[in-house]
Amino acid sequence: MLRFLSSLRLTLFLLLGLAAIAVFGTLHVPENARYSVYYQSLWFRLLLALLALNLTVCTLRTLRARRGEKERLWQRLEAGVGEESVISADASKERIAAGLRKSGYTVSERDGRLLAEKGRAGRWGAIVVHLSCLLIMGGALAAELGFVGTRNIHVGDTSNVYFDWDAEAERPLGFTFRLDEFEPVYYPIDLQITAYRSGTKEEIETWTTSEGESFTLPVNGLRAEVVDFDPFTKELHLAIFRSATRLGDYRVGVGEHQFKQGLDPGVDLYPSAYRDPLLKQTRSHVSILEQGQVVSQGVIRINHPLVHRGVAIYQTAFDRDPYGFWYAGFQFSKDPGEPLVWAGCIALSLGLLLAFTLRHRIVGCAAGTSGWYLIPLRGFRGSAGKEALELLREEISK
Repeated sequence: MLRFLSSLRLTLFLLLGLAAIAVFGTLHVPENARYSVYYQSLWFRLLLALLALNLTVCTLRTLRARRGEKERLWQRLEAGVGEESVISADASKERIAAGLRKSGYTVSERDGRLLAEKGRAGRWGAIVVHLSCLLIMGGALAAELGFVGTRNIHVGDTSNVYFDWDAEAERPLGFTFRLDEFEPVYYPIDLQITAYRSGTKEEIETWTTSEGESFTLPVNGLRAEVVDFDPFTKELHLAIFRSATRLGDYRVGVGEHQFKQGLDPGVDLYPSAYRDPLLKQTRSHVSILEQGQVVSQGVIRINHPLVHRGVAIYQTAFDRDPYGFWYAGFQFSKDPGEPLVWAGCIALSLGLLLAFTLRHRIVGCAAGTSGWYLIPLRGFRGSAGKEALELLREEISK
């Protein structure tokens, strides 16, 4: 039974089965695009559990087989050699040992025989790969202890719950979340600004400009620089200059938020047209409260969440309500298995590096009737192994 559970055939069968199900689950989009129908179903998890059992038994059998391994290699060395393994008729033990060490081997001696080993760390590559896969699986299983939920919050409001879409119910966060300020950041907006004669609708001049650029006013030798334009409220903020001296600010709004305030530049300036804005970034200034006290503050941006007590808080949406007040949408997620998954991925890379870059090789050397003989004991299979053995023979024969 243990031999079946650790067999390579079972491993390949399970991997091919999981791959086939994954292909089907990807091409056949389930209702409401809920892929959990396949990947979180009981039968899919049973296949993963069987694969984990296969890897566990295989790893344990490998570790068990390595007990007393060196003694078995000495026994093989004592069993005798063939004429095809001859090094040279006049080589000495000391000269052969020096050649092996020069080639990177660690040499040990017993009863006049030599046992040389190289790339010992590479022998652990397969075991590290197995253990890393089990670690990743364990991390994925531990993720079931976490949660994912959302919440929309107005600026200035707080919430100590999130909405769990799977349970269709509100769940406690374990702390209080407050949205202090929200700020959308756009790429510079192209707009037209029209100057009218003060107190009349007589158009004087129109400029096509952008945020950060400036233009010369038709009166008093003044210059205006576009500081900011809010595409939601249609509010324009200008800085008024005479030469290099900033005289003050001019703000104007049109539409529902029509107003005019600040320094009088001698003409009425209004935004008459603008290009649709392109969002560059969002900034949500938030606070975390516990027992009524602020314990943490930060800025949440796109792809830059705030993490508190293992809960990652992401910005997911934003808008204004019908009254013009900002609100933002946030996703709250906690994944206890994430550290295990990351550790497993790092270990997997290390295991593959060990397995494919450090070839574990063991050779023995013993004296026979025709001189010293080189006996390949591990890591010399195939044509590449024969070539490596021949190169080693030449190196220690010098």
